[in-house]
Amino acid sequence: MTNTETKPRRAKGDTRLRLITAAEKLFGEKGIHGVTLKDINVAAGQRNESALHYHFGAKPALVEAILILRTRDIDLGRMERVEAMLASGQEKDLNSILKAMFLPMMELLGSESGVRFIRFLAQVLNDPDFDLPDMALRGSLPGVSKANGLLVAALGDITPEIVIQRQRFMVEMVVSSLAIWSRHHDSVNETAARELFIANLLDSIAGFLTAKVSAETLELLKKSIRKKEKK
Repeated sequence: MTNTETKPRRAKGDTRLRLITAAEKLFGEKGIHGVTLKDINVAAGQRNESALHYHFGAKPALVEAILILRTRDIDLGRMERVEAMLASGQEKDLNSILKAMFLPMMELLGSESGVRFIRFLAQVLNDPDFDLPDMALRGSLPGVSKANGLLVAALGDITPEIVIQRQRFMVEMVVSSLAIWSRHHDSVNETAARELFIANLLDSIAGFLTAKVSAETLELLKKSIRKKEKK
């Protein structure tokens, strides 16, 4: 038996997953532009410096691959919660909608791999090359689409343009808050503190989503719309 026969071959999928895992960790720690392709190859144990380029081409495709891999399971959990909520007749209850939409992601604070992904998301959010709120809200994930549709319906009394902007605030607030909290706490082991933080964050989101729109904001909105119509 030759040496090549005694050594198990690594599947291409294994290499791809190692690269994704290494990139996610490094991006979360140093930012997307603070990490080189060589850094990722080394962290993933790849001797071939072209491995990452072969599998992903460039950083944007790698970021997208991480998002696709990690959000798929999260959205399955979200869809289960949405369907359970619909079955119980709570589709008009804002708090139930927000729990269905965000708890699958917030509960990631309970695992090391989940914390790693949240910190990665925060770096994507802060990177000018990516529009995370738009990617999250306008993407193809069925759980997000269903929950977001229910959210918009629940906020039906608020001017649509304001709702759209508040949706972006909502994504920014959730991702930033989770990442910041994880850096100041042992989120995996501090169960009681984590549960309190999540409950309070959900209350806060509900509060600002339903906050009264001031006369000043409405007037500024009208000016913005008139300005766009003149272009």
